[in-house]
Amino acid sequence: MVKRIQWYLRIVKLSGLALLMLWTVTPVYIIVSNAFRQTLDIKKMPPALIFTPFFKHFERLFALDNFLRYFVNSIVISVSVTFVTIAFGTLAAYGLKLFRSRVGERLSNLLLLGKLVPAITVLLPMYIIMNRLRLTGTYFGPILAHAAMGIPFITWIMTCFIRDIPNELLESATVDGCSRMRAFFHIIFPMLTPAIASAVILIMQFSWNELLFSLQLTNIDTYPLTVGIARYVGAISVDWGKSSAAATITIVPIIIVGFFMQKYLVSGMTAGAVKG
Repeated sequence: MVKRIQWYLRIVKLSGLALLMLWTVTPVYIIVSNAFRQTLDIKKMPPALIFTPFFKHFERLFALDNFLRYFVNSIVISVSVTFVTIAFGTLAAYGLKLFRSRVGERLSNLLLLGKLVPAITVLLPMYIIMNRLRLTGTYFGPILAHAAMGIPFITWIMTCFIRDIPNELLESATVDGCSRMRAFFHIIFPMLTPAIASAVILIMQFSWNELLFSLQLTNIDTYPLTVGIARYVGAISVDWGKSSAAATITIVPIIIVGFFMQKYLVSGMTAGAVKG
């Protein structure tokens, strides 16, 4: 009887995992398959599971549209945002580690509130600031906006990791003649590799997929991929072929980054869970 119950529970678990996998993979399959279908085949209901691949959508993206430019813009913006956010967030967390006080501990917890505030509430003041500084239509506009939204969150994440590093390591480095910054780069920074890898994935994904600030702070020369894809959605019709092809290309870099940093991400999520 017990074995039968365990067998039923196993079937329920596997069925739940299968449904969850189907729920997750189906939208991705629809986008990727539509990128290789002709326009008439995309609108067929129900869609055919077997079809002849059609590559004209990809050819039109690079031949007629400015898609390659959008791709380069997204790389420049997301990589710059990732570097700035990780650098300042990690140094800020290190500062909270060195200058420990009640105010600092409460401040590190309050930093999470920056992630909870809806982005649209700060869009107007952010646009006014960037416009006054004449940064709209440049790379610096979205880079600074994304970094401003990401630094508090990354500082909070890094603080959680740096707090687990024993103070004895810093004290021994100081005794050996290391300055605080030298101790950071030679001792703290190498120990933060899992945390940094996790932060890189989170920030790059946020900056790569962000649309609201990019739509308002860029122009046709600095449009990232998200704005470029949004241009295929019109008031009357949607170019499903081009938008699906563009979305298919857009998800590839993030998948590659996540694949190469997967082991660091797992170790970063489980760091500190087991202590001996």
